Amino acid sequence: MRSLAYKIGVGYFVLMSIGLVTSIFAIYNFSELGSSIEPILEETYQVAINAENLVKTLDDQDDALLMALIDDADLYRVYFNEGRDNFLVAYERTKGTSVLPKQSQLLDRIILTYRSYLQASDSLFLLLKERKTKTASNYQKFVLRPITLRLKDQCFELLAVNQEAMTQAQERIKVRTTQVTVTFVIAAILAVALSLLASFRFSKTILGPALRLTDSVRRISQGHLNQKIDVTTDDEIGELSREFNKMTERLRGYEQMNIHQIISEKKKSETIVESIADPIIVTDEENRIVLMNEAAALVLGVRDRLWMGKPLQSVVKDDRWVSGLATAPDGKATGHRKEVLLSFKKNGETLYFRPRQTMITDAQGNLEGTITLLQDVTRFKNLDRMKSEFIATVSHEFRTPLTSISMGIDILSQGAAGPVSERQRELLTAAKDDCERLRKLVKELLDLSRLESGKFETRKTSLKLRDLVDEALKPLQLPFKEQSIELDVNVPAALAPVSGDSQQLSWVIRNLVDNALRYSTAGGKVSLVASEEENVVKVSVLDTGKGIPEEAKHTIFEKFVQIKQPTETTPGSVGLGLAIAREVVEAHGGQIWVESKLGKGSTFSFTVPKSVTA
Repeated sequence: MRSLAYKIGVGYFVLMSIGLVTSIFAIYNFSELGSSIEPILEETYQVAINAENLVKTLDDQDDALLMALIDDADLYRVYFNEGRDNFLVAYERTKGTSVLPKQSQLLDRIILTYRSYLQASDSLFLLLKERKTKTASNYQKFVLRPITLRLKDQCFELLAVNQEAMTQAQERIKVRTTQVTVTFVIAAILAVALSLLASFRFSKTILGPALRLTDSVRRISQGHLNQKIDVTTDDEIGELSREFNKMTERLRGYEQMNIHQIISEKKKSETIVESIADPIIVTDEENRIVLMNEAAALVLGVRDRLWMGKPLQSVVKDDRWVSGLATAPDGKATGHRKEVLLSFKKNGETLYFRPRQTMITDAQGNLEGTITLLQDVTRFKNLDRMKSEFIATVSHEFRTPLTSISMGIDILSQGAAGPVSERQRELLTAAKDDCERLRKLVKELLDLSRLESGKFETRKTSLKLRDLVDEALKPLQLPFKEQSIELDVNVPAALAPVSGDSQQLSWVIRNLVDNALRYSTAGGKVSLVASEEENVVKVSVLDTGKGIPEEAKHTIFEKFVQIKQPTETTPGSVGLGLAIAREVVEAHGGQIWVESKLGKGSTFSFTVPKSVTA
């Protein structure tokens, strides 16, 4: 079996061999180029140097002749002889390095001219020796000087010929360099082509089976378990392919074995859901309906399983039902879950349901679906309505006798029925306080009854919150001063107008501030802050009181609920204020909540929609 390591090694060896051969070829060509260029450069360079030496030594001899005319002739005869020897040495070197026929011809002419130059020089020195200075000067000017110029011209011509030879050598070097470059480029292209071909074959040999295996795994992950890989290699990938085919065979067996169990469990689940009398709706993470029993289909008015796979909002037409049944993407039920009641009319009777939701999550906690059970609370709703009607009737019947008792106490307190002692006046004052407390209780009961029944008329107008707060807090200014508690109001005058009933909203603000005052101690502080949010105005009342226990936050807005110690008393309160406040705020389309920590005070907040004219 040829393993992957063997194939990879062969592939690397081929690539390295191609690179090595290309490198050797390049080194050889550049070496040849250097060996051919060096002799050419050396020849032309040496000829140029020797030709320049000829001119230089000739200048030295000419200078010696000129100095001999004006100075010691014997002394400069010695200098002249040195220049002659140097000239002949330079001539021999030049002749030895010259390779061109034209250079040889010029050298022959130069040596003939130089011999004439030496003869003329000997004649000049002879005249100087005979003291014929004037004759020697004319001889130098008219005989020797022309020979010297002719000799220099021949030397310069030699330099010109050498320059031409250097130009030709440069052209030959350029041609040779171009040939080497083209050869190297062709060799590099061939090397790249061979490398690409080798890489392609190498990749196809190794990656081809791996890609086919990956594609089969992807298809299996999509549910296609009938995949089989053709084993075309005997390496590790071939072994993996054989094991993969065995695995798919086992998976198909497991699928065929489990599919009957899954269908059986599904039928059991559907039977259980259908057997439950209360409506049940199962939705996925995108709020599409995946399961619904007959009771739910009857409530929603859908038939023939037309709801299967459809979005909740396309099946449920009532927005309130959609808000109560839908689930947010973060896995939290949308809407207000505390007291949501969904109504449904059947045969002229109104039925009420309270949604109870259970989230279906995977092992990582991600939402996969929601089970919504609609509890039928019609009987409890009717009982609550009967209770409210009873309380409203009793409260209404209490008003007349309470008024009469209060009037009687006022008459007695004023002494209209006779003198009243101090002890009797104290008793009448206590009776008067109890009457006021009962009358406040009756009023709150009647208000709550009307709010719950929907008979309380809400007159919504555009209101400036700053004016509303000022009006609501007027009766509380004196109690704050008497109890030495600071009241801080921060309501910007430029705040957007709100839409609501001025009397009801004023009552809510006054009630929240009054509660903060009641549970604050001397030296404390109560703050009222208002701010704008997206489509609502938020009002918060903060106090520095004792705070509310965590477990009481969920019940504090219920009726007849008070958070106090057994030894504490809250005269004039029976726990209806916050319940009425919640009913008023929700009737305006807002929300009310509390944030608190024991020993650090509480913050009651509510929202009111902005006015449409804002």
